[in-house]
Order: sequence, then C-alpha cells, then structure tokens
Amino acid sequence: MQDNLISHMLQRRGFEILKANPKENLLFPSDWNSAFEDELYEMLKKYSFRIFIRDVIKHRKSFGIDNLLKYSTREWVERYISFLLDKGIVERLAGDKYKLKSYTVFSFGDTLEWFVARVFEKEFSLPALWGVSLRGGKAGGDYDVIVNLEGQLVYVEVKSSPPKNVEEVEIKAFLDRIVDLVPSMAIFLEDTQLRMKDKIVPFFEKALKKKRLKVKRLREEIFCVKDRLYIINSSPDIINNIGFCIKHYFLSKGFW
Repeated sequence: MQDNLISHMLQRRGFEILKANPKENLLFPSDWNSAFEDELYEMLKKYSFRIFIRDVIKHRKSFGIDNLLKYSTREWVERYISFLLDKGIVERLAGDKYKLKSYTVFSFGDTLEWFVARVFEKEFSLPALWGVSLRGGKAGGDYDVIVNLEGQLVYVEVKSSPPKNVEEVEIKAFLDRIVDLVPSMAIFLEDTQLRMKDKIVPFFEKALKKKRLKVKRLREEIFCVKDRLYIINSSPDIINNIGFCIKHYFLSKGFW
C-alpha cells in the first residue's frame, strides 16, 4: 500500500518505477530478518557507528582494530566489531584480522539510503522508498529516497562521503532532478558533522545565482531555499534535523 501511494504520485508526474528498495548492496547478513533490521537501525542512529562502518567497508578484505581507530576509541571499535561478528556481517581471519562477508558491498551509500528511508517510516510514520530508479525524466533517473509526506512528494539526496569528496557537478545534478520530479519539498543530506557553509552551501549559491534564489541559514548547519529545499548535515543527529525540516516546511505555509 505504501509503495502504491508513492508509485501513483510518480505516475502522475510521468514517471515509471524501474527499481526500488534493492537489498543486494546492503550491509545485511545472508540470513537477515526484521529483528536484525531493527537492531541495525538503532545502531545506525549513532554517527560514530556510521563512520566506523565506512572504514570497515573501505578495508573490507582485511582489517584489524588499529585500522578503525581514526574516529573511534579502541573500546567502541571492539564493541562495534563484536556486533558485526554476532550478526554475521564480518568474519574473523588469522592474526586478529577480520573481513566483510559480503562481496557486493563496496559503499556505505545504499545502507545509508535504507536508514534514511527508515527514519521517515519509523520516526514520522511516512511511507518512503529508497534506491529508486525511474524512467521518464531528462536528468537521470536515480533518486536516493522518495517520501509521501501527507500526500506531498519529498525527494531526499543522501551523501555518505565527506564534503571534500562532493563535487559541484553533483549539486547541479541534484537540482536538475528536482526540476524533473517537481517535489513539494527536497532535502540534501550530507552525513557529516562538519560545516556545510565551507563548501556545500557555496556550491548551491553558485548554482542558484542565475535563478536569483538565496540560501538562508535556519539554524546551525541547516539551510533552506524558498522554504522548500533544505540543506542539512547530521549534527546533532539525522532524525533531529529531518524533523526540524518537516516542521519548518509546514509552519512556513502558515494557516491564513
């Protein structure tokens, strides 16, 4: 039912869903179930765990605790590895080394998209699709997360890489997809606790200059354009920031 609601909203815009909610590249064990999904969801709420997972994927063929200490303490790395071992996501090698069991996971991007879609579903009771491929647009048909917000379409672009790895062309492509999709609301989410004003926001300001659209700061590292497009990071946390954007979007409309 949830998928059908979003499907109809896309169909009315001239789009056909080719793929949605693909699980082959997720950080899931082969025997995953709903209980595992709930446990992983709770773990992914922690920024430190998401950073840890990125390092695990980076060193997926062979890694030790010392390879994962850049952003976490030894105590937390040991706890996180224990969780992955217990869930069958990694396996132990000789010499206190480990490796990722999956041969299809090369990026944290798919799992992060899954998590963000779950945030909309679990925290805000909003139907959501992730990893969506569409036919019918001019700007490319890959959309990270699409949400049904009380009958209004929301598009979320999710970036798992740090700001230094995001290029200007990616911002332009995101804006082109917005033009194609015509959502009521859009969010550009960078999973970082670094400043958005240093690099990401200037990219948006440059791309929107010809349209004479201004990027304004709402609070801390949350920015918006025309009270419809939101640019956010994950500080203090993703759930808090998404909730703030939803609230601001509704309140900006007013009643009268």
